[in-house]
Amino acid sequence: MNAPTDVALELAANLEQGGRFAEAEESYREFIVEQPGHAVARFNFACFLRRRGRFEEALEEHQAALDLQIDHPEEVLSNMAVIHTELRRDAAAKMLLERALAANPNYIPAIYNLALRHEEFGDRKTAVSLFGRILELNPAWHDALIRIAHAVTVREPDGPVIRRLRRALRYSNIDALTRESLHFALGKALDDCGLYDEAFAQYLLGNRASAARLLRYDREAEERGVARILEAFGPDQIASVEPVSDRPLVFVTGMYRTGSTLFEQVLAAHPDVKAGGEIDYFMRGPLPVAPQEWRDLARGYLEYLDRTFPGAAIVINKRPDAFALLGMLKATFPNARFVNTLRDPRDTCLSIWFQQFDGQLAYASDPGNIAHHYGQYLQLMQHWRGLFGASIFDADYDQYVRDPRTVTERLLAFLGLGWHEGCLEFQRNATRVRTASVSQVRQPLYRKSSGRWRNYERQFGGLWRQLGAD
Repeated sequence: MNAPTDVALELAANLEQGGRFAEAEESYREFIVEQPGHAVARFNFACFLRRRGRFEEALEEHQAALDLQIDHPEEVLSNMAVIHTELRRDAAAKMLLERALAANPNYIPAIYNLALRHEEFGDRKTAVSLFGRILELNPAWHDALIRIAHAVTVREPDGPVIRRLRRALRYSNIDALTRESLHFALGKALDDCGLYDEAFAQYLLGNRASAARLLRYDREAEERGVARILEAFGPDQIASVEPVSDRPLVFVTGMYRTGSTLFEQVLAAHPDVKAGGEIDYFMRGPLPVAPQEWRDLARGYLEYLDRTFPGAAIVINKRPDAFALLGMLKATFPNARFVNTLRDPRDTCLSIWFQQFDGQLAYASDPGNIAHHYGQYLQLMQHWRGLFGASIFDADYDQYVRDPRTVTERLLAFLGLGWHEGCLEFQRNATRVRTASVSQVRQPLYRKSSGRWRNYERQFGGLWRQLGAD
């Protein structure tokens, strides 16, 4: 690449980095018009479009780079596979990853994404094998080690998984997020081995690291927000809204780590149900208060479902943190049904603290904040039950692991669905799972997660008493 080309592409990248997206796009397009055969420019522009969420355009530019016979096509093909995954085109994504590995069998990002795909579709054995292959190619590719630690049940305190995690944490040159992830992975592995004090110490280090990047949790602001919802979504406001649709929409909500993925998979095993995953449609902006805004948002949601899941009778929208939206959803979709997942609050709070979340879950790194957020959730659910309790089903994880058939029968009846024996064998479901529960939900049903809080009663006894009092 000659110097003028370097300068032109660097200018476009700098404009994007400075948030001047329109100017960056114009710079890319001007350069491509002048040099339409420049494969690297088409690739860089494709990456720019992908970051802007313009996936179809990004695919076109990636294809243009391939048509121009760009060097190292495996990177382009792997990027295209990721985009197709985001667009829920799983077969196309798999084909592109295979093409990438045909071009370069040792291209680690393609191996990693293919491993993730196998894991998310329930083929854990193949996934772990591919993660292991990555570590053979590059022992410092710590993400593969982290995935293995979460995918398998670690039995040996001195075994290879824990030894490699400890060794990785001794490196001084790893980035902060990777170090944080390693602490969470080591905590999980030590917990598997029953070394609860050591596991707690690792989770503590992981949460201290994550606290630095999470949004600040403001308890007073949280309480004010809940108060506004209670005021804005009362019986008169809900009754005054003209419904948008009488379709039997289903929303799975509740606190994180309460079995929402499990119940989604139970339902998705039914032939009349499609798992939509964590649809973020309603979470992309502030909660609307004006009833007319509710209707506009609801109409857009129906269009999204028809476009993304054509022909599906019932689509499960599994968004645990959407419990603040139930009033709006009930007003605009009067036949909507809400599956509220719950479990022992002590296990809930512990499991959240044990999980590494993205930056939006401000309360997740502090047990006291988790308990506070749990209290706000309870307040909202009590409000919704008082308004339309018949439309809410409490799916209790602890009851389910004790008696899955009875709970499943009640859940299907609540949704107006006939009995389907396959719902009891949800582990065999071919539906993709892309949440933190990807490993657990593919295993045979077990009870060890119920009452897990007892292993950490010494560290969290005061919090458990607080939850009990609340």
